[in-house]
Amino acid sequence: MQREQFLSALAKRIKELRKKQGFSQEAFADHAGLHRVGFGSIEQCRRAPSILTVLKIAQGFGISLSELLKGVDRPTKRR
Repeated sequence: MQREQFLSALAKRIKELRKKQGFSQEAFADHAGLHRVGFGSIEQCRRAPSILTVLKIAQGFGISLSELLKGVDRPTKRR
């Protein structure tokens, strides 16, 4: 799996979870203790998060790190 594919899948997963829990980007960043611009950059695939940031995101959602990453490492089919 390419780095870009992984980051794209992670960003998509984070966005889906954030919307499911009813947070705006800014509200979730504040809730999770992250900078809103930095969080937005992660969700928009412009920045790769550190493992500690990914852990903060998982904790912000109230889920384990493994639950956050569930399905993110699956290869996607190219069209």
